[in-house]
Amino acid sequence: MTRRLRFILLESPLELVPRQLWNHPQVINYAKRFNIEPWQTLLDKTYHYHAMASLTRKWKRGRPDIVHVTLLVITESIPALKGLVEVYIHVIDGRVFRVKPGTRIPKHLDRFKGLMAQLLHHNQVPPDTENPLIYKVADTLAEFTKRHGGIILLHEKGEEKTPREIAREALETGAPLGIGMFPRGDFQKSTLRKAAKRYRIHGGIPLKAWTVAAEILCGLETLLQEAEDKGQRRCS
Repeated sequence: MTRRLRFILLESPLELVPRQLWNHPQVINYAKRFNIEPWQTLLDKTYHYHAMASLTRKWKRGRPDIVHVTLLVITESIPALKGLVEVYIHVIDGRVFRVKPGTRIPKHLDRFKGLMAQLLHHNQVPPDTENPLIYKVADTLAEFTKRHGGIILLHEKGEEKTPREIAREALETGAPLGIGMFPRGDFQKSTLRKAAKRYRIHGGIPLKAWTVAAEILCGLETLLQEAEDKGQRRCS
């Protein structure tokens, strides 16, 4: 197997603090703590809970930790270390970023948040290089899907499939596997319309984003082992 399994982390709650919150005491105090300006600050519910009270869809915003943990699970997996996984991040404002294979995600959440704030501001990190580690590939999800085809969406109301079956289809078709990054609720209708297929695993029980990613990666490892065993039998 030489194809990469593509993941796209959908509706990732990554955004810079909106302008209307720049003067809120929680935002000002947090920015001072890290010696940055409010407009350079990544929205984080842990620190900006009261400031976020007036935001629309606030229950789906300000959770960079979800993206952080999921990225670590994917990029530190055996298939990723073998160069067999590709990751994209779709953020709230619609942009899609590619994580270059081999990129090491910061283990500390604060460092990760600083990196994501820089990414959202400059559209790539590092900002001044011709060979960035993470960079924008599309302004909208529609633009992304036009290039890569419809998304295979991991959805609690989808058709039941095993992680192995889903990984196989994703590899064979090249379709990106979409995992929702929000803590609760459902995908936006505009995101659901981009799904060519909708699958669920383990009976559709609610699972954390990183658990879904880990299950799919285990399915991929099973496929890789089967292919290796088959190759060995042919050679014997």
